[in-house]
Amino acid sequence: MVNLTQAENKAKMLMNFDRKIWKKYGWQNGDQVDGEIFKKEIAKKVKGKLPRFYYYIFQDANFHSLNQALESSGKFEGEYGSDKAEADYAEYKNKGGRTWNL
Repeated sequence: MVNLTQAENKAKMLMNFDRKIWKKYGWQNGDQVDGEIFKKEIAKKVKGKLPRFYYYIFQDANFHSLNQALESSGKFEGEYGSDKAEADYAEYKNKGGRTWNL
């Protein structure tokens, strides 16, 4: 079961952290992102693993660098495209979960 409030709060926290990293390093677009620096910064904030449906939230909200850092650091549980990930994301959306304007 997806807890909508918790999921939105965690997604918002990570998106805000992403924005702070971009601002800190003066990155204006994805081509400027230093993947190794980004992964180190994300590792400071994400200690455990995230359910895979967060990948879909970040992808839909155009947080591709965040997804790439989380994916390459092994921070997602499960596999992209798995039945569980798809079902959890569908549940999140059906409950009114947002990917934009968090």
